[in-house]
Amino acid sequence: MQRTIGRSSRSQLPALALLLLPQALLAPDAIAQAFPERPLRMIVPFAPGGVADIVARIVGQKMSEGLGQTVVVDNRAGAGGSLAAELTTNARPDGYTMLLCTASIAVFNPLLTPTVKYDPLRDLAPLSLVSSAPFVLLVPANSPANSVHELVALARAKPGWISFGSAGIGSASHLITEIFVSMTGIKATHVPYKGTAPATNDLLAGQLQMMFDSISASVQHIKSGRVRALGVSQRTRSPLMPSLVPISDSGVPGFEGASWQGMCAPAATPRPIVQVLSNAVIRAVKAPETAETFAGLGIEGIGSTAEEFRAFHKAEIVKWGKAIRDAGIKP
Repeated sequence: MQRTIGRSSRSQLPALALLLLPQALLAPDAIAQAFPERPLRMIVPFAPGGVADIVARIVGQKMSEGLGQTVVVDNRAGAGGSLAAELTTNARPDGYTMLLCTASIAVFNPLLTPTVKYDPLRDLAPLSLVSSAPFVLLVPANSPANSVHELVALARAKPGWISFGSAGIGSASHLITEIFVSMTGIKATHVPYKGTAPATNDLLAGQLQMMFDSISASVQHIKSGRVRALGVSQRTRSPLMPSLVPISDSGVPGFEGASWQGMCAPAATPRPIVQVLSNAVIRAVKAPETAETFAGLGIEGIGSTAEEFRAFHKAEIVKWGKAIRDAGIKP
């Protein structure tokens, strides 16, 4: 009798599997509908108080409202963002961990530091490109250059005259200047600092002849007259300082570069959950109050799809990789 029951049970297994198959196929959608069931963590690769941290908290608050769960900002500064990236890539890929991804994490560190323990294209799932902010070309208040044209002409007439500061070798402020130097054909000496603040101090003192910095960080110095701004690195004028002309319209056609932030998750995060998170980020960025706050900081809200962010990321690797090779910057 027992053997008869066993054979009967085995004969029913294929039919049972067919009955369960539609439920299995629907499981990912069911998981996504139930997500999230607890608070989420957003890892930020900077200390509290900076522009990127402010962006993260604004977006995180809006995501909390949309998802019905708290988004907790976890500041993990260190190693140029590599620490935060490694924490994210090693986290459980269940959708409850996100990363505020920057150019340093996604582009500069992998290009310049062979020892990083992550591959951004392989180990991170893009959710959305959140925001972008232009750099501004600065010179001391007493500089003889009043425009990009005049600065380039002076640099060509006096080779070696220009020294420029940056936040460090391989930083965004360093690489955007190297692109400017390459496109204009001038000679300039790089002076790396440990952050933009000490570099700005030397620019104010006239010890540097030029520097690229974020418009949000430098606007107070520009408005006070302590430094002179010659142009912005995006192809349109900035709402924060609409009088500044794009550098691409000032004798350096095609020149463009920006500081940006995106949102990522661990690469193995299920696709339906990635879509839920991506939609939540997009809604948060495109909220009218978010746009208003960003504009006050000189930041443009983007809110791209995950696919658009992936394409942008790949293009950034190509662009900055060329700048690094042309400038001869070594890891």
